[in-house]
Amino acid sequence: MRKRWVILGVTLAIGGAFVSQLPLSMVASMAAPEAQFAGKPLKYSGTIWNGQVSGTDAGTLDLNTSLWRLLSGGNPVHVTGGPQGLILSAEAGLGGLRAVKVDGSMRALALRDPRVGAVNGNFKLDVPDMKLREDCDYANGTAWTDFLSQNAATFRWQGPELEGPVSCEDGRLIVDLSGKDDTAEITAKVTIGLEGSYRADITAKVNPNVEPIAGPTLQQSGFHKDGGLYKLTEQGKWL
Repeated sequence: MRKRWVILGVTLAIGGAFVSQLPLSMVASMAAPEAQFAGKPLKYSGTIWNGQVSGTDAGTLDLNTSLWRLLSGGNPVHVTGGPQGLILSAEAGLGGLRAVKVDGSMRALALRDPRVGAVNGNFKLDVPDMKLREDCDYANGTAWTDFLSQNAATFRWQGPELEGPVSCEDGRLIVDLSGKDDTAEITAKVTIGLEGSYRADITAKVNPNVEPIAGPTLQQSGFHKDGGLYKLTEQGKWL
């Protein structure tokens, strides 16, 4: 009996040593052979337990996989990284992405729209409970940004901080932001498609005392006046 346990222990040790050194590139090529970002193939290095993925706008991402987390009902894959000015962490399981947290500077996002591509300010996205794979099945989290209050010199007026819930709708990620102060009341609904599309619907109700300054600035940024409100709808590609 003891001999059988010794043989089993040796077999498991050899198998564990082999699996621990299994290249991430090999596993990725079998699991997602055509995985790309912005039309370019992703690059993998390291092992399935401690590896790296490069070739994304988020820079090099570090992957740590734990069999214990999987067996205990947790999310086995933890991802960390991000470009300069951005801190990213995420968790994934067999069903796809299960949690994500992003904290950093608006400038680090490198937004393509020249009107907001170089704005100051910070943002936070914290979604501790989600299921996202090919579509967004569900998400429960929050988002926040202070970019309207950090760009008074550029916008010629200082708006409120914006915050609100993150959810899913028709397979897309939804971020509902709102904020109010003495200058304006802002609402923004951002719809993000996982295939690379986005749509932003923004409404601003400006205090009459600051409207002579804020109104022309909003219109120069693409807003149109609809009664007592300023509205903007933007849509395009984020990939």
